[in-house]
Amino acid sequence: MTEKTSAEITRDYIGQHPSIMDCLSYDIVNFSALARKIMEETGAKNEEAVMIACRRYQIELRNRRARENEVISTLRNSRVKLKSKVSLINARNEPRTLQLLQKIQQTIVTKNNSMLTVQQGSKVLTIILDEENLEETLAALGKDIVLNTRSRLGELTVESPETIVETPGILTRFSSILSEAGINCLEVVSCNTESTFVVVEQDLIKAYNLLNMLVS
Repeated sequence: MTEKTSAEITRDYIGQHPSIMDCLSYDIVNFSALARKIMEETGAKNEEAVMIACRRYQIELRNRRARENEVISTLRNSRVKLKSKVSLINARNEPRTLQLLQKIQQTIVTKNNSMLTVQQGSKVLTIILDEENLEETLAALGKDIVLNTRSRLGELTVESPETIVETPGILTRFSSILSEAGINCLEVVSCNTESTFVVVEQDLIKAYNLLNMLVS
């Protein structure tokens, strides 16, 4: 394999460290110190090449920062909705599972005036539903289809303006603020202008406060 140049090593290193990317974009970096750190941690040998690569990366990041106003505007015009008593079912992704879900939608969900969200993977279907419908839904699906279930969950849905569709980085903002606080998202569902995060119930209020702070 061709050995990477100092510039390539530098770009890879910075790309793996979001905090350094932020410092570069805000022009609050000592380039000599950063170059030495990169050389120490990666084995790059040419300090001048590393510093030049850092400065070039900074120019690219400044161009990206120009989109920041679009991001902020979209965030400020979003709102967060909270929902407790949510359950999650993982089921086999088979034609009969989809057929049964259609019947469940027509009977259980419609009867109780509640919501049911389905994410379809290659092998597994994830079903997010109200906790009160869990037992009836499990009975309708059958034990041979259901892989596992989780209850005592919460759901946070961020409703954003249509600009979110064309503005990169919004979903990352939402998920990053949760992960940095140690909150694990069991499921993330994006549907047009709505971004939904499923968390354990004990993290629900903390997650709500963080997302609400982000959009306020």
